[in-house]
Amino acid sequence: MQAFEEDLEHKLLELLSAYKSGLWHTSEYEAKVVTEPKVRTVNKLPVPDHVIQHAALNPSEPLLRSKIPFNCPAGTKGRGTHFFYKIIKSDIYNSPQQETAYCAPMDIHHYFMTIEHNRLKREYRLYIKDRKLLYFIDEVVDSYANGVVLGVKLTQLLGQLYLVRFDYLAMRCFDILEDPERYHYWQARYVSDMLVTCRTEEQARLITSVQSLNERFDRFVRQGLSYYYRFMDNIFILHEDKVFLRLMVELSAMHLARDWKLQINRSWNVHRTCDGIDFCGQVIYADHAKIRKRSKLALCRQVARLRKSGYNNEQIRVIAASRLGIAKHADTKNLLQKIGMKTYRDNLGIKRGEIPFASMTKRQKKHIGDVLCKDGIDYEDHLILIEDYKIDKSTVSFKTQQVEKVDEHGNKFIVQEKVPNDRLALKFRYIDHVERKEELDENGEPIEVPHWKDETWWLYSGAEILITQAREEWCFLEKPFYVVVGELKNKFGKTFYKFI
Repeated sequence: MQAFEEDLEHKLLELLSAYKSGLWHTSEYEAKVVTEPKVRTVNKLPVPDHVIQHAALNPSEPLLRSKIPFNCPAGTKGRGTHFFYKIIKSDIYNSPQQETAYCAPMDIHHYFMTIEHNRLKREYRLYIKDRKLLYFIDEVVDSYANGVVLGVKLTQLLGQLYLVRFDYLAMRCFDILEDPERYHYWQARYVSDMLVTCRTEEQARLITSVQSLNERFDRFVRQGLSYYYRFMDNIFILHEDKVFLRLMVELSAMHLARDWKLQINRSWNVHRTCDGIDFCGQVIYADHAKIRKRSKLALCRQVARLRKSGYNNEQIRVIAASRLGIAKHADTKNLLQKIGMKTYRDNLGIKRGEIPFASMTKRQKKHIGDVLCKDGIDYEDHLILIEDYKIDKSTVSFKTQQVEKVDEHGNKFIVQEKVPNDRLALKFRYIDHVERKEELDENGEPIEVPHWKDETWWLYSGAEILITQAREEWCFLEKPFYVVVGELKNKFGKTFYKFI
């Protein structure tokens, strides 16, 4: 990356010229075998290939993402696995329990490896019309022989676009209403399966007559699949009727095999939603999530093995970071306590992402880079109005310091402890414009009155100079007051932040 940035402008112009002329060719892939959580082969490309792929997709990616259903969020910025958890949890929690009584999880067998190039090109041509972009994507797709390559920018987007038509088709119950012959076939299948699988009193109450079952099937088909979800190659369907759900799984397998040449793994089943939905290391329930049993055992064994090898807790946290990261997003307080992996923040009860000001939301959070005035340029455009501020302890930044302690025998000894750094929280508004009046100040210059935008924002900063300035100088100022956050450089060329 550093070598690419040495002559950045020249190399970017070369990439742009190659894209415009259609002379770009994808570099050779460097294969790498990954064994966790399962064995798969990913491929690496040089930096220029990643740059040109990001640049080519940047203008059109938001529009392409908008074609993907909301309940299929994989690969979208800010909508990863935790966003997927929240969607399912929210739907189970807020919907009537009867409507989401059963769940059918499905997994497509070797999804990326079995995607056919011609069918993939047909799918993304439904949404992309720019010829140069199509030529570029075709070249990347054809550069890898077996399916779609893992490890590049295009893979996630193409993997989502490939099944967009299937997603909407599934939500409409595969349009069986439009074909009377198909409709009557599946209706008869539903009635016969309901009669054959009737084993409980609850099922018997539903079967009052064949006519009632026909009407029940018709209602389900007209409603569609309201609780349909897909995370790349993992499909989940929730429904109130177990028999109807099995028919939808059968239809899904048939359409995927016929129209997309994809196969469903045989491990699919239909189970009660209250037993949990197993996804990406967690078992999801309506109001909480638990870590998957085999993930929990793997974490405990890894921590025990590392501790036996002589590693301290901090070293163990670094080595086992991936498993601990999954565990911390589930209800695992007791587990982390038992294996000694609770952090300083956990013991203090500090929550990551907690909002420092009342009535503010996460949507109103900004980054310090959003208010910086670099080298004093456009000073007036970077004024911010400070409505409130706080100095507290960080939840993500720590320092190590030596502390003197006394043991039970009165002996003094020095230990190293990790303590959180200070952080500064700002509640502010951006400048709208500066009004210059005809009156003059004591220096003979026109009086300037700043006007502020209505929206209020907040941010965190751990910059020591900013924290020191706020602690020593702002106690003498009456709120609100306005400042500029400057990005400056010292004589050694090192960047630092300062209120100017």
